[in-house]
Amino acid sequence: MVSEKVPPYAVEVGGILLPKPLSGHPALELCNTLAGWNTGHRHEWLNSPGDLATWAEFTGLVNRWPHVDHAVLTEIRELRAVAYRLLRHRDQSAFPALAAKADAANALRRLTPADGFRLPASDDPRLPVHAAALAVADLLSRPERDTVKACPGDGCGWLFLDPRGRRTWCTMAVCGNRAKVRAYATRVRADENPDR
Repeated sequence: MVSEKVPPYAVEVGGILLPKPLSGHPALELCNTLAGWNTGHRHEWLNSPGDLATWAEFTGLVNRWPHVDHAVLTEIRELRAVAYRLLRHRDQSAFPALAAKADAANALRRLTPADGFRLPASDDPRLPVHAAALAVADLLSRPERDTVKACPGDGCGWLFLDPRGRRTWCTMAVCGNRAKVRAYATRVRADENPDR
C-alpha cells in the first residue's frame, strides 16, 4: 500500500510509486529507476513485473500497459546497467550489449503514415526492453549525450541532461536541499568547536 504522502522525487501511478521524470530523456529515466548508483545502498523502483509495466506506459515507452514477466524484468535491469555504464561512465565495453538489443529492436520497427518509423503495438512482453534499447541508442547518437550528468546527492546518482552546464542536482528540492542542510550542520559544528 502506498503511503499518503508522496515524496518529492516520486510520483504515484496506479497505486505504485515511481521515480519522478526529471532527466530530459527516456534513456535516462530508465537509469533513474535505480537510486544509489553512487553508493553501496541502492533503492530499486522496478520491484515487480507490474512496476515495470506501469513505468513503461507512464514514461511513454509503450502505448499500452504491457504484460511482462520476471524474465523481462531481469532483462530491463540488465539493460539499465549497460545504459548507465555507457551514459555515465562512457564505458565502451558495454556498447556491444546495447548494440545487440538495439539491432534486434530496430528490426521490429515499421514505417507507417500515421506513426512514422516506430515499434508497432503488440503483445510482445519484451516490448519495454525493445523500446528502452532504442531510447538508449537514440541518446547515444545525439550530441546531447555529452551533456549527461549524474547527481552527486548522497544515495542518488540519477542522470539528467544539462545542456547549459549549470545544473548540479537531479532536483534542488531533494538532493540539493539535503546537501545544503549537511553543509550548514558542518559549519555550525565547526563554529561550536573551533579547536577541532
